[in-house]
Amino acid sequence: MSFEIITDSSTGFSYKYVMKNNIRMISFKYYAGEGEYDTFTESHGEEWLAEFYERLRKKQSATTSCINADVFTSRFTGILNEGKDFIYLPLSSGLSVTYEIAADVCEKLKPLYPDRKMYVFDTRSAAQGQALTVDFAVRQRDEGKTIEEVYQWQVDNSMKICQWFTVDDLFFLKRGGRVSTTTAVAGTVLGIKPILHIDGDGKLIKMATARGRKASLDFLVDKFGEMAVSPEKQKVFIGHGDCADDLKYVQKSIKDKYGVKEFETGFINPVIGVHSGPGTVALFFYGTGR
Repeated sequence: MSFEIITDSSTGFSYKYVMKNNIRMISFKYYAGEGEYDTFTESHGEEWLAEFYERLRKKQSATTSCINADVFTSRFTGILNEGKDFIYLPLSSGLSVTYEIAADVCEKLKPLYPDRKMYVFDTRSAAQGQALTVDFAVRQRDEGKTIEEVYQWQVDNSMKICQWFTVDDLFFLKRGGRVSTTTAVAGTVLGIKPILHIDGDGKLIKMATARGRKASLDFLVDKFGEMAVSPEKQKVFIGHGDCADDLKYVQKSIKDKYGVKEFETGFINPVIGVHSGPGTVALFFYGTGR
């Protein structure tokens, strides 16, 4: 292998996917009650994720923390001491300081390892949108692309990774300051579901509203039809906050309407789930632009 691909647990990748595709994973932690938990686990099941979202449904509090410089220093130097180059594709700088911390560590290491190549690229993505950027890097690496070519693809194409979300419960967006208390109460009473996306600055932005759950899911499907490039040739990523049936509805609709053959689906990791909450459905694909 010519170089290492590193990412973090915001991606929601399963242990099986990470092992199969030779990805180096750095895990965020989340905190619930007095417990501290890793957000990437070697468990092959998803029971722990379902349990996490069940706690959120009961309105139990949970928080996350960023990955600190010591963790990055240890992981990066471990790879460099193996004589390998690396590219790190982190959670968006618009949602976390993780990118800035990692980039600073990388700059401090470069003089110590002048013969090694190391890149940290701000994906300005989250959840399975970040996973999609990593998946592109994995495929390019496995095709024999150089680390410079993989990095340049990210530079040229990151703004074409489309990222659209809808949530079922406005409580979590209100708690995170994304919507006001008035909006949350009115939306709950009227069945209003917000449509959000991650913009060019990597920030989560409210874009529209839909009346009712099905309408919000159909909005995601329609947005795919408007923006997707060569949909029948894409691998489409979909994440969910413990609402697999809604994910399957979106997946089937996209498959039937637009001929998509390949999907990567799974739970939204607690790194993002503590803010978006249970009932979130998030769609990610390569499109004309954000």
